[in-house]
Amino acid sequence: MRTLLALTLLAMSTSSCATANSEPVCPQIIEYSKVEQTRAADELLALPPDGIVRAKFMPDYGRMRAEVRACRKDA
Repeated sequence: MRTLLALTLLAMSTSSCATANSEPVCPQIIEYSKVEQTRAADELLALPPDGIVRAKFMPDYGRMRAEVRACRKDA
């Protein structure tokens, strides 16, 4: 418990060092070839339709990629 408290306090103290004028750091986005995209789509369509978790993850991943693209345009 003490270790968790110490780590929490350390994280809070280091995050307060950031200045208000800090530029956002945009992660690199991995580009996939058309062949890779087609193969991924084929593999995804071949999976059973009852993939509840997959149905949640895929839109999240798509949204994340769109946000990274937007972030990189602003940079």
